[in-house]
Amino acid sequence: MSLVRSFIFINFAEIVYIVSGYFIHFSLARVLEPAEYGRYSIIISLVMMIIMFIGDGIPKALSKYIAQHPEMAGIIKRKAFIAQAIVILLVSLLYYLTTPLVARLLKDMSLLPYLRLSVLIIPSFALASFYNNYFNGLKKFHLQSIQRIVRSFARVLAIVGIAYLFKVKGAIIGYIMAPSLVFVYSILIDKTIKHKRIKKKQDFPYSKILKFGGSIVFFMIGYQLLTRTGIFLIKRLTGEDFLAGVYNTVIVIGEVPFYFLSNLAILLLPTISSVVEKQSLEKARQIIQQSIRYIIVLLIPIVSVVILFSERIVVLMYTSKFVQGSFGLKFYVLAIGMLSIYYICTFILNGFNQVKTSVFLTWLGVIINFILCYILIPGYGILGAAISMIPTAFILMSLGLFFTQKHFGAFMNYVSLFKSLFAAALTWFIFKYFNLQVFFNKDAHLEVLGPDNRYYFLPFALLFVVLYFAILLFIRGVDKQDLIKLKKTLLKKPLKKSLKNVPKR
Repeated sequence: MSLVRSFIFINFAEIVYIVSGYFIHFSLARVLEPAEYGRYSIIISLVMMIIMFIGDGIPKALSKYIAQHPEMAGIIKRKAFIAQAIVILLVSLLYYLTTPLVARLLKDMSLLPYLRLSVLIIPSFALASFYNNYFNGLKKFHLQSIQRIVRSFARVLAIVGIAYLFKVKGAIIGYIMAPSLVFVYSILIDKTIKHKRIKKKQDFPYSKILKFGGSIVFFMIGYQLLTRTGIFLIKRLTGEDFLAGVYNTVIVIGEVPFYFLSNLAILLLPTISSVVEKQSLEKARQIIQQSIRYIIVLLIPIVSVVILFSERIVVLMYTSKFVQGSFGLKFYVLAIGMLSIYYICTFILNGFNQVKTSVFLTWLGVIINFILCYILIPGYGILGAAISMIPTAFILMSLGLFFTQKHFGAFMNYVSLFKSLFAAALTWFIFKYFNLQVFFNKDAHLEVLGPDNRYYFLPFALLFVVLYFAILLFIRGVDKQDLIKLKKTLLKKPLKKSLKNVPKR
């Protein structure tokens, strides 16, 4: 398989994986009651932070060092696997021993059996991730992509299928089974890979494997906790599984812009590290400015559509049982829009070896959000958790932009930002004037016209986006040259430059 096809296949596999995750959430919302879905959401949110600690550490080091030293792939894999196994054992044991404390902190000891069962998710997920990164390091992109797709279908079948029979416990068992099956599949595939035999005895230090990526792990855990603080505190402060389940729908739907634009950022900013190594800061600044501009142009209409049609989107994706979260979704998605810009800034800072700055800012955001949630949730519930994200996101976005500009000079095109906001505001005014969004939000939770009525807002959501870009073209916020540049950025530059120096196998 050619490198270009491999690159496309990897991105396709990631899309399939993300879509499968959303399909699981939307299916479980129909299989489980809102309170049961809330319990499931709390358990999985907790265990996912533990998995992130394991999955983004040693496996990333494995991928990095095998890519750098392919002749030592065998020894690196063996040492990384031993280190990973030890970490998995220690973390799983620690998590198991602390589950009573976690249940007490959440003020619900009935969660204890689910928390203890979820311990088994840690080794299964971590080992499946280990092989995904191992294939990546070997440049076996087709195997990496196939594994990702197999994992996508396996988790849909296992989680949704078993949850249908055994509810919350079944969903957790499905989370254990799916990556376990993928791990076995990966071992069988690995046996077909032939490695070069090295006559000279070689060794690779454990220290290099363990040290790499420590800061990135703390950043990712901090970001995950930042967006999940609300659901944990809703459970602790209100004791309502139902409210936790409804708030999780806010999180899942609200993070759509983040997932879309964080993946786009990886495509738009693949050359930053290489230009920094060549000390071409001006070139890097141009790449950053162009990338941020395109991201903002795309981010604003996505966030606007979710705010405008929040009730219809919740009913379409989660059924009317969860419509209580639709008003909070308006605030949460706005916060995620700002956090998406912040995430891009941290992506840039990390590319310039400023990881410590990203870690500090993210954990500062965790503290701010925790304080605000603790103040607002008792009085406002779901809405309080969502509103608390607004000042937190605004502070992080402002600081992210400040530090990025401090290190690398002016990169934000404020004229383009103003034009994008103006186009969105004018489009919004047109919709308000003609009362379009009211008609398609009215009585969304009643579904009086039957299930087919849920889809009627989609053409109007598309109309909003089309009208936004039409206005933007008219006021020259974007032009044909921009579309040509964007096409080149997406289809040519990242692809060729990022794969240019990868050796063929």
